[in-house]
Amino acid sequence: MLGLVRECLFGYLFSTSQTLSAFRIAFMVPNLARRLFGEGALSAAMIPVVTRCIHEDGEDAARRLCGTVITRLIVGLTALVVLAEAGVALWRWYRPDVALSLTGILLPYMVMICVVAVAGGVLNVRNHFAVPAVAPMLLNVGVIVAAATGAWWLGLTGDALVRAICIGVLVAGVAQVALMAGALKRANFFPILGGDRRSPHVRAIGKAMAPMILGLSAVQINSFVDYLIAYAFVIVDGERVGPAVLGYAQYLYQLPLGVFGIALATAIFPVLSRKSAQDDRRGVADVFTHGTRLALFVAVPASVGLALVARPLVATLFQRGAFDYADTLRVASTLVFYGLGLSAYFALHLLVRTFYALGNSRTPARIALCMVGVNLALNLALVGPLEERGLALATAISATLQTVWLAWKLRRTLPEIEWRRIASGAARSLLAAAAMAAVLLFVLPSTPAPITGWMQALPYLAGLVATGVLTYLLVARLLRMDELHGLLRNGASSNNSSV
Repeated sequence: MLGLVRECLFGYLFSTSQTLSAFRIAFMVPNLARRLFGEGALSAAMIPVVTRCIHEDGEDAARRLCGTVITRLIVGLTALVVLAEAGVALWRWYRPDVALSLTGILLPYMVMICVVAVAGGVLNVRNHFAVPAVAPMLLNVGVIVAAATGAWWLGLTGDALVRAICIGVLVAGVAQVALMAGALKRANFFPILGGDRRSPHVRAIGKAMAPMILGLSAVQINSFVDYLIAYAFVIVDGERVGPAVLGYAQYLYQLPLGVFGIALATAIFPVLSRKSAQDDRRGVADVFTHGTRLALFVAVPASVGLALVARPLVATLFQRGAFDYADTLRVASTLVFYGLGLSAYFALHLLVRTFYALGNSRTPARIALCMVGVNLALNLALVGPLEERGLALATAISATLQTVWLAWKLRRTLPEIEWRRIASGAARSLLAAAAMAAVLLFVLPSTPAPITGWMQALPYLAGLVATGVLTYLLVARLLRMDELHGLLRNGASSNNSSV
C-alpha cells in the first residue's frame, strides 16, 4: 500500500515525464541486481542448502555458511559498484544523460538491497516472514518522505527533485540493513561473517546460483530490456515517456502478484525444500499442486478484472496534478496487455522454485535464456506499431511461453503432480471469471470518456470492483471450489490465533 502512495505521488509530481523515465531506468539497475543476486538467484540457491546444513551439521555451521555467503556478496558487489561508477562517469563525460547521472547515485543501493534480500531468505528458513515483508516499507517511506519534503518544503522540481528522491532511497537502504541485522540477532541466527570459504555447502550454492540467475530472473531481465527499449524508442512531444508509462502499469499488475503470488511462492519454497531434503516427492507434488490452484484462483480473476477496470483504476489512483486523461489512456492500455500474462507470472514463481527445491536449476535457466531472446525479438517487432503496449504484450507472451514450457518439463521430472486437479481448478476459475466479466460488461454502465478526474472515476471503480468480487466469490461457492474454502479456513485460523 505504501508503494501505491509512492506511485500516486509520482503521478502528481512527474506524470509521464522524461525525468520520471530516467529515474525508473536508474532504479531498475539495483532492483535487477536484487533479483539476480539477492532474493532471486542467491536466496533460491541458499535456502535448500542452508536447510540441509541445519539438518546435517547444526545451526552454528549454518550461521558460518550464511556469513561466508554474505561476506562474499558484499565484497563482490562493492567491486562491481566501483567498476560501474567508473563506467557511468566515463559515459557521462562522453554523452551526458539524466538517467546515467541518477544511476551513479543509486548504484551503492545495490549492495544494501542485495544484503537485505539474502538476510530475508535466511530468516525465511527460520520461519520468520514478518520482518522481510516489512523491509520494503522502509524503502517506500524513504521515497515518499524525500519526494514530499523536496517538493513542498524545499520547492524542488524536475531533475533536482528526483535527485533528492535518490538520496531518500540510499537512506532507506541503510535503515533496511539495520532492520534485518536486528531481526537476525533476535532470531539467534546472526551470520558468522567470514566463515569457511572451503565449505562444500558454499560450493554447492555457487554451483546452483549461476543457472538460477536466468531461471528465476527472466521476467526482471525482460522488464529491464523493456525499459531500455522504451527509453530509446517511445518519444511523445520530445519526451521519453516510455519507462514512466511502463512503471505505472507494472506496479498495478505487480500489486496482486506481490501481495499474493510472490508471497505464496516465498512461503512455499522452504516447505518444498524441506520435503525434497526428506526425499518426500509426493509431499513436494502435493504442495505444488495446492499452491498452483491457489495462485490461479487469484490470478485468473485478477487478470480479467484488470482489463475491465483499467481506465477507472488508473484515473482514480493517478489522474491528478500533472497526470491528465491522456496519461490515463496510455497507462491503462499498457496495463491491459501486462494483465494478459498475470496467471503466467503467478505460476512461474511456483514452477521455478519447485525445480530448485528438487535440485534442478539448469532446466529453468535454459528455458529462461531462450525466453529472453524471444522477448527481445518481440519487443523490437511490437514497439513500433504498439509503442509501450507492444513491450507489455511481449512480456506477457514470453512469460506465458516460459510457464507452459516449464510445466511440461516438470510433468516429466515430477510425475506425482496431480495435473488433472490443477486443470480442474483452473477451468472453474476461468468459468467464475467469465461470469464475473459478463456481469460487469452487460449489467453495469460503462465508464464515461473522457474522465475528468479521480472523483468522477472513483464511483465507477468502486461499483465495478465490488460487483466483480462478489460475483466471482458467489460463482466460486456455487462451483464448490476447494480454493475458496481453503482460503476461508486459513483466514479464520489466522484470525483466531491472532486474537
